[in-house]
Amino acid sequence: MPKGKIVSIGGNLDLFPEDPILEKIIDEIKEDEDHSPTLSIIPSASKKPYGSAKQYSHLFSNAGAETQTIYPENREEANEESLLEKVRESDGFFFTGGSQLRITALLGGTQMVEEMHKKFEEGALVSGTSAGAVCLTRTMIAYGDSEESLLHGMVELSPGLNFIEDAVIDTHFTVRGRFPRLIHVVTEHPGVLGVGLGEDIAAVWDFEEMDFTVIGSSNIVVVDGKDIGQSNVPNIQYREPICVEGVQVHVLGNGWGYDLEEHKPFRIEDFDITHPNQEVLAKKDHQDPDDIPNQRR
Repeated sequence: MPKGKIVSIGGNLDLFPEDPILEKIIDEIKEDEDHSPTLSIIPSASKKPYGSAKQYSHLFSNAGAETQTIYPENREEANEESLLEKVRESDGFFFTGGSQLRITALLGGTQMVEEMHKKFEEGALVSGTSAGAVCLTRTMIAYGDSEESLLHGMVELSPGLNFIEDAVIDTHFTVRGRFPRLIHVVTEHPGVLGVGLGEDIAAVWDFEEMDFTVIGSSNIVVVDGKDIGQSNVPNIQYREPICVEGVQVHVLGNGWGYDLEEHKPFRIEDFDITHPNQEVLAKKDHQDPDDIPNQRR
């Protein structure tokens, strides 16, 4: 089992250093009080990668981390030794939002991702928001309009970066009405756990404990297909409505968790991370520039 943890964020993160999700990322990469951890910002998903990298670098620097940007502009650069050395120097990685296909088309199968996996196995943190969270699974959602997602063939999957094997992550889950497309994915792939992340909320994956815990101000919806009974998927035609029985749905919030082996949610009795109240949130004056509504993502 990898020693590293994963922090997957549903998008529209509150961009101030005291946000509990950001503090959790810093805590996970900090070995001791005298050590300033190095967090590498990977803005490959963004249409404006340098602006996105600058914003997150400033944010995480204020939160207590040393930051560097890793942005290969083509696949050749993602295999260069100078870039690989930056990966090896990192205590953690953060993928910004944008388009998950930009990430996988640029980085999938490169030595950069291979070195990141080695660091993850040794204990480095991997994190991402919006598209930067979607791409972390072995198989990811590439496209799928929410309105037609319960019609066969209307959700397209593609290979992700494979830091999480048996799950599919969706983001901006409730505000963009993406429940149908996660039902679609799990119905067609019952062995895959569907995790729908609301905005400003994170799942913290721990593969030594085989669970994830929840931090944030909204909800996470878990769609579990292990007890699926009948479905019409084996005989369905393109664009026909999907029918299924036995899909389990769990709704989790701050201070909850999910046991990946037992397939059961749980509450954390000694959970002491609280999210800032709404008065504090109302004062925020920043927003992730890559969290632009796009039902195709």
